[in-house]
This record gives sequence, C-alpha cells and structure tokens, in this order.
Amino acid sequence: MGCLLALTDDLLAEVLARVPSPADLARASASCASLRRVATSARFLRQFRSLHAPPPLGVFFPDGAAFYPALPPNPTAPAARALAHAADFSFAFLPAPARAWLVRDHRDGRFLLDRAAPAGSTAFTEIAVCDPLFRRHIPLPPIPADLAASVENPYLQRGGDEGLPHSRSNEIFLAAPRRTSDNDNSSSPPFAVIWMACCRGKLVAFSFSSESQHWHTLSPPVHQALSMRRVMGVRLGQRNHAHGCFYWMITLTRRWLVLDTRRMEFSILDISPVLLGRTMMFSNQITTLESEQGRTTVVVSDLFRADKRCVLYFYTFMSFTDRWQLQHKITLPEEWGDRFRGIIGAFEQRLFIKLDHPKENLGDPVEQNVTYFWFDVKTMEVGRFTEISSATVNEAYLYTGFAPSLSLPSI
Repeated sequence: MGCLLALTDDLLAEVLARVPSPADLARASASCASLRRVATSARFLRQFRSLHAPPPLGVFFPDGAAFYPALPPNPTAPAARALAHAADFSFAFLPAPARAWLVRDHRDGRFLLDRAAPAGSTAFTEIAVCDPLFRRHIPLPPIPADLAASVENPYLQRGGDEGLPHSRSNEIFLAAPRRTSDNDNSSSPPFAVIWMACCRGKLVAFSFSSESQHWHTLSPPVHQALSMRRVMGVRLGQRNHAHGCFYWMITLTRRWLVLDTRRMEFSILDISPVLLGRTMMFSNQITTLESEQGRTTVVVSDLFRADKRCVLYFYTFMSFTDRWQLQHKITLPEEWGDRFRGIIGAFEQRLFIKLDHPKENLGDPVEQNVTYFWFDVKTMEVGRFTEISSATVNEAYLYTGFAPSLSLPSI
C-alpha cells in the first residue's frame, strides 16, 4: 500500500480508471483516503464515466414517478438501494403542485417533465429538465409564438380525452448530449430537448439546446404516412433509441419514423419486409438496441403464434437505410408465452423483459405482480431484476446510472 500511495494523483487515476466495474471502483476508493480523493474528483468521474457504460440500477415508472431498485442478488443492488434513498423521485423540488408534473423521458441522470400551461394546452406545456439526485431543475423557455404558429390541431400522443390532466398532444424527449473531453471543467455536459407534434399532413418539430438557450425549427418530412388516418389521427408508438437515432412505429402502419440527431434529419422507412407474416398489435414488439462497432440491433417480438411461444428475431444494420440482416432467433421460456409484455432495455448481452403475473393469479390481487427479468441472449440464463405489486403498470424505463458516490450533477 505504501508504494501505491507514493503515486501521483494522475497515475492513481489511470489505475482506478481500469477497474472492471463501478462496484469495484467503489470498493477500491473505500480502501484509503488517497484513492477516495482521486475517485471522487469531478475530473476522474468524467473520465471513468466515458470508459464505463452506466449499469442498470432499477426500473422507473413515469405514471406515479416511482423508482424500483434492482433486487439482490443482482450486483447493482447496493448501488440501486443507495440511489433510491438519496434521490427524490417524487420531484417535490419542482414548483407546486408536484402532482401536476408528468415524467416524459429519462437519459444520463436527467429527467424531462412537463405540466399543462395556464392556458390549458395539451401541446404547449411547461417543460423542465431535472436531476432528482441533486434536486436541481432547469425550466425551459416557452416555444416562441412565431414557431408555435405552425402547429395546427395536433393529434393526442398520450392519454385519452384532452380534458384529462395527463393528456398530451406532443412528443418531447431528451437527446443524447455531446461528449465532453476529460479536460472539460464545465459543471455539467450540454443537453438537447426535442419537441414534436403530429398535425394533419405534417409533422412539426423543434429542438432546444442548453448551450444556445433557444428553440430552433427542425425540418421533418411531409409524408402520406403521417396523414393517412383522417379520423383517428396520427399516433406514434414506443420511442426507441440507438447510436444517436430515435425510432417510432407509426401506429397501425408498418412504417418507422426516424430522427437522426447527429444530423437532425427525419426520414420514414417501410419496415414491412421483416414484419411479414407477424401480427404487430403493440409498438413495444419492436425494440432497438446499441451493438458494437456502431451497429444497431433490432429485436422483433413474435407473440401471437399458434404454439403460444414468444420468439425474438434479432436483426442488425449499420445505417438504418441498409438491408436488415437476420442474425439469429431465440425462443423464450415456455412459461413466458402469455406473460411477455415487452423489452424495456438492454445492457451488454442482457435483455430486460417485463412479465405480467401468471394467469392462475388473476383472482388474487396480492399475487398480481409485474416482474422484470434479465435474459442473457448468449448463455440463455434468466434472473429476476425487480418486481412490483401492481397489475396496471404500463410505461416503464430501464434506469441506468451510477451510485450516488460516483455521480456528478447532470444539470
């Protein structure tokens, strides 16, 4: 230990940056004061976070703003438990009333929330970017009137009737922030917010940059796919993300709306060839995941089969305009056939899957649990990630991050 303590802080940082996981870093930094001083410095934490992907710590539910940490024996359970105690996932630090705010997205420790504006619009809402661990928030300026004038009778994207408090006629989300260098001494990395509305015959989109502090118009395509449903309106399905691109299934079609945030360009793709012969009733039957070397993996869930099994088809592509290559398919455990409700995320070789309670528990509200499992696509191993006692949970995010001791303010 004496030889180790004789090293400079820069050399200690190089040693600590090479530990295999955040849990190993936490144990190493607890061994002596010198290592802890280096491991908790903002400069080192930025370097470490650039080298290590944030592990899954739990599941977050926007409706009700509830965080459920990973359960033992998952290796991230201690960090997840510490985060659950330290963070304010009720967002009580936002302007009252707290219940008026609705969680719309989560990325890199930040949460995006909005609430109905005094005028009552379900499209032009008050928006805030929040950090629940450090209890900070940044209110975004309203979209300027000259930009807002292009939004005409937008269709509902969330909720039912427009009078409901959680109805929204917009799609808002956080874009991945630009990478900062290890020598960047800024208090937090920049972020972008994308605002979208589906109107008849057109899609209107704006972006906000934390650096410029201004809203800008994006140029989405005018396309028949966005105007073919004259009565029901145009509704976007589950939002997926991989390598700087966002993907939505356009409901009741076999088309994808794609936003490439690296170029801030929209496109619409016909993905019907890979869905041929498969019943697609839910938008979460298709999920995008990040793969190595810049490739994107698309997982298509084939649910409505005569044999009652759930089969996952794995496709990959480098550019979303490429032909998709079928890599392999996996048949999930037989007992999951009627319980499978989608994939909420992935980490390394593991998919995180939502399962409803078994049918035999329908008459017992105590046993109507929603369980999230991890499934290793290489070893076929299965493990319980977390569980909640509720039969009505819908949207959920896989929360990835670091323990409070390894975290920096995100805003």
